Amino acid sequence: MISVIVPAKNEAESIRVCLHSLRSQHLDGEDAEIIVVDGNSTDETRKIAETYADRVVTQREKGIGGARKEGVSASAGDILVFTDADTVHRPDWLSVIGDNLHTQEFDVCTGPILFLERTMQSELLSLWRKTYNVLHLFNFYWLIGSNMAMKREVYEKIDGHRNISLLEDYDISVRMFREGDFRCTYDSRQEVYTSARRLSSLLSYLMIYAYGHFHYHVTRDYQRLLNYPQFDEMDLEVILDVLGAGEGNTNARPGAVRRLGGRKKRSRSKE
Repeated sequence: MISVIVPAKNEAESIRVCLHSLRSQHLDGEDAEIIVVDGNSTDETRKIAETYADRVVTQREKGIGGARKEGVSASAGDILVFTDADTVHRPDWLSVIGDNLHTQEFDVCTGPILFLERTMQSELLSLWRKTYNVLHLFNFYWLIGSNMAMKREVYEKIDGHRNISLLEDYDISVRMFREGDFRCTYDSRQEVYTSARRLSSLLSYLMIYAYGHFHYHVTRDYQRLLNYPQFDEMDLEVILDVLGAGEGNTNARPGAVRRLGGRKKRSRSKE
């Protein structure tokens, strides 16, 4: 069986199309289940999900990683498929995944992630992501949460997702690479289409991931990968933090921190 896990919080505007595309899959001899992990939504997300999904689970673990992990706990499949609530899937998506992991006996598979809205920002990010394929020469597959699948035994061997929201998929990729004995594939047929809504400012998008990689690789402060500034709130304070000149730095000039857009700063916690 294939288990598709979709974390969602206040995704009423997009989740119906996502789940409809999953419910409309053309499967040849495969059984599939759809599990939505609802992060205590305050809109119609849960109501819509209950119409399409086989099971809707209330999230209790923290972060997007925690939501994906809870979906795995609630699932029954030997193949685990991860995607996002703002993503749309071609009708043969799950069939291609089944072919890769069952027929061809790969352990992990992924594929292209195309943007529904074609903007300058989305085109540049798509071009950048193509460079990830060079890493395949070294057997490193940079998985992205909206389009990744693996055998359950692989997920259990690398101890699944951490309770983080930022870089939770990259963390899976790193631990899979360190394990070293998995067969992975990047299949151009396994493409999905996702929203470019977070790309209104490509600089902010890139800075938030620079922030994430700094704390993932340098400080190893995973709490900062759970609670982090929103994509539209990246400012000089966060940039200084990435460079190690932020909190607790007495040499920083008073008044140097300011909003780039004049917006009030909030912290982000996806639970």
